[in-house]
Amino acid sequence: MSITEESKSRMNVLVLVRWGMPKVTEEHKAAMRLRIQQAAFACVARKGFSSVSMADIIAEAGLSAGAVYLYYKNKEALVVDVGRAVLDIKLAVIGSSSQQTPVPPPSQLIPALFRELLSSGSYPNMAVQVWGEAIHNETLKSLASSIFTELGDYLVNYYRHYLSSERGLDSDTADARARSIVPATIGMIQGMPLSVALQVRESVDHYISSVQDVLKLMEAR
Repeated sequence: MSITEESKSRMNVLVLVRWGMPKVTEEHKAAMRLRIQQAAFACVARKGFSSVSMADIIAEAGLSAGAVYLYYKNKEALVVDVGRAVLDIKLAVIGSSSQQTPVPPPSQLIPALFRELLSSGSYPNMAVQVWGEAIHNETLKSLASSIFTELGDYLVNYYRHYLSSERGLDSDTADARARSIVPATIGMIQGMPLSVALQVRESVDHYISSVQDVLKLMEAR
């Protein structure tokens, strides 16, 4: 009975884990993960999430199968890590805005968040395809749910600070209004990659400008 190359690579990983391997720095580990994630983005953009295999990602990364499997046991584990990395970008933008004085208005924050996310050209395609797969894949559904829950918490905190410090609302009113606004804001954030991936009607700049106008109307109330 023949042993596939993938099986051999998995066996090599088990040997390394069992008997030890040279220590590597955290910087090296982070660089390897980023390299694999970027390969996954490229493959998904080209072939679609459901058609991409780990073998495709391994070839795109230019690494051995054993090296990739040391970091990710399957495609779902890789997507979870990519999702967390994208979430960290969102949270960093929102968190830093909440700490500024004055707190920037939503019409500045949300477009800035869009621009940061779009700095990775493959993000819209990856996001939309993963959301589609999440309907039938419990691992990806759990990932999407946790991402939007944590994003919502950060946005509530941001809006609470903005409404109390810049609009003069008392803490209870600011909190209630923040929780009312956040679901619509998340909808705008979700709509951006969908619009870009499907090339709906207008350009990215037009979408961002439209969102900015809606947020300015809210700010004028």
